[in-house]
Amino acid sequence: MLLELIAALVLATTPAQAVQPSDLPGIGALVDEHVSSVMAEEKIPGVTVTVVADGRRVVDKGYGWADVERRLPVDPESTRFLIGSETKLFTAQAALQLVREGKLALDADVNSYLTAFEIRDTYPGRPVTLRHLLTHTAGFDDDHILGSGADVRPLGEALAATQPARLRPPGTGVSYSNYGVALAGHVVETVSGMPFEEYVERHVFAPLGMKDSTIACGGLGDTKAYLADGSTTTADCANFAASGAGPASTASDMAAYLQAQLELDPRLGTGVAAEMQRRQHTEDPRLPGMGFMWEESPYKGHRMLFKAGDMPGMHTYMFLLPERGIGIHVMSNGDGTGRHGLDGFELAHKIIDRYLPGARPPAVQALPGASAERYEGSYQSSQTSHGSLLKVQALTDSPVHVTATADGGVLTTGLKGRQVRWVQFEPGVFQEEGGWDRIAFPEPGQLAISRSTAVFDRIGPLDHPSLHLALLAAALLASLAALLGFPVAAAVRAARRRSSPPPAGPRAPRLLAWLAAASVVAFTAGFGSLLADQGRALPLVLEGAPVLIALLVLASLTVPLAAALLVCTAMAWWRRWWRAPGRIAYTLVALGVTAFAVVAVTYNLAGLSHT
Repeated sequence: MLLELIAALVLATTPAQAVQPSDLPGIGALVDEHVSSVMAEEKIPGVTVTVVADGRRVVDKGYGWADVERRLPVDPESTRFLIGSETKLFTAQAALQLVREGKLALDADVNSYLTAFEIRDTYPGRPVTLRHLLTHTAGFDDDHILGSGADVRPLGEALAATQPARLRPPGTGVSYSNYGVALAGHVVETVSGMPFEEYVERHVFAPLGMKDSTIACGGLGDTKAYLADGSTTTADCANFAASGAGPASTASDMAAYLQAQLELDPRLGTGVAAEMQRRQHTEDPRLPGMGFMWEESPYKGHRMLFKAGDMPGMHTYMFLLPERGIGIHVMSNGDGTGRHGLDGFELAHKIIDRYLPGARPPAVQALPGASAERYEGSYQSSQTSHGSLLKVQALTDSPVHVTATADGGVLTTGLKGRQVRWVQFEPGVFQEEGGWDRIAFPEPGQLAISRSTAVFDRIGPLDHPSLHLALLAAALLASLAALLGFPVAAAVRAARRRSSPPPAGPRAPRLLAWLAAASVVAFTAGFGSLLADQGRALPLVLEGAPVLIALLVLASLTVPLAAALLVCTAMAWWRRWWRAPGRIAYTLVALGVTAFAVVAVTYNLAGLSHT
């Protein structure tokens, strides 16, 4: 009986059907072919790929150039890449080490660990906890703009100065939060008594021999980050290093971390890796969820965890298939034409398709007599900022639109790049028809989606970006007409003055309208060019670049100009300035500038406080 119990325990702790390196014939050739093809097509300068199977690195290779101009090749051992949000894994590990030591509690109010400031009590009786911070469920608005370069402040000081609003009670929805993870990092340094960077160096990197990794800003080294237009950026340093703004590592160091996670290595902290990988939150138990910073991203019946990192010009992906003993890590130093570098998901899925047995999507039966009409509407990601300049991203991010079908299912547009039909198999839970993904409506007005670090909130017609884009289009059309038409009209009036003087009217309101129209056109042209290349726009935001400040000044000026134009419009009709066509044209310009000002205020473009 004792022998049977021991055998059962051994089987329970052994990864199921772990893949041996010998079971991956041709893996190197598959990776070479895929990476070479994508690099050529996307014009990506340098890439590293690591594949681990059963504790061995079966692929650990660099491709292309770390620095194109100096012809420095990518070396997995020495070439540093910015790892971005992969740093969040280190932050979670550090916090959990202190939990294991009894110095932190996952479910205690984080204010009990803070000394210089505290998190506002927005929802009395529902404090933010470390568990919320490590699962992106604290409910913070994504509204901080980071300082960079010489403006970088100590972590606690930056957190105190940029505390965002809390938009939802903690634990009621995933919403990716850099601020929240940075706060967890500050809790680590407060409790440990040493700066966050020092703690990670000593307790995360050193035990694994990650000697070429750095949390401190400015440690990128010889590697260049290449934007979509081929230019380089130096935006490698910003506030909130604990969330990923600045840390850098090599492929070999990150491979060591990957292997330690797969092997549940006690050097990560006793039981820490298993705790990080275990599901800690889900919007619905029938949907994937979150570990501690690991995100569940199942693929064709295989449990897969991942964490990605993005910085301007650099992109990283880490994947674990714990039950199969496989890990994959991809790093690239170029945005590429798609502005996302080499897509690690595409490579990971190719590897799984080649070497692991797939399964058919689960068959589900439609719930008899079900109705989905109460779920209809448009839904916007909870990652949409409310209080900062980042809100402007919502203008280019199409909401998800849900339409009920007669059989109790729904159709969605804005997901997966196409229209998708979903079958309701349990109340409020839907399976993709012929596919693997699921969606759910866990709370009224809330949509949860498989493999997403955000819930989606229902918005009304007045909040829809399409309406705001239409207002901007009308404002731009009216402003262009004024910009070009007012000088022409002035010339026509001058020619007519000799024979038939026009009705009297002041010139100042016309000049005011022309200046307002010029501001709208100049802002739209300048800001539109930034949005067209978001890889270049982010460094400008981080650095508070003069060109960005100048554009925001223009947008801010349209608010008082719009008010003045509306007053002038009323006066023009009351006192009959100009002829009727002139008053109508002036009214259209005033309305156009007002529409622009409304959108500028709505998206936090009017005002310099956000920079």
